[in-house]
Amino acid sequence: MNIKKMIILAILFVAVVGLALNSVSAVGKTYKTDKLYFKYNGDKNIPRSDFTKKINNRSEFYGYYNYPNNHRMQDSANYMKVGIGGKYIGKKYYKPNYKPTKVYILFKKTVKGKTYYSSKTFTKFGSTLDMGNDHALPYNPKNNYKPYYAIFYYKKV
Repeated sequence: MNIKKMIILAILFVAVVGLALNSVSAVGKTYKTDKLYFKYNGDKNIPRSDFTKKINNRSEFYGYYNYPNNHRMQDSANYMKVGIGGKYIGKKYYKPNYKPTKVYILFKKTVKGKTYYSSKTFTKFGSTLDMGNDHALPYNPKNNYKPYYAIFYYKKV
């Protein structure tokens, strides 16, 4: 009888330790998104492609690309920016709860009916807002490539 109790207690102890270590390791865990596609807004005066996806109630993925003939935006033409930003709720900006570790972007261009692809992986991010409420990457694509989709690898802050 004592041996059975010891075995049961040992199994319970291992289970409790396993659960405790599992929750601690979640802080350093890297998550991955599905493909987040840049979608054209259909506006001929201010042509732009963008996406947003909610992470939680305070953070979201975002990305946008200003086409070369877009001269009416704050950012320059042929300009792309992707990142994780804090949301504006009420009268307050929130800092994001997550930080990107890596972003993989697939670029696409069509020349004479033939489609070409190129990819780039980014690993350095900075804050592009005055208040530091985002982790972003600005980039100007080369050789008439336009961003097609992005995949984020990110961690909880």
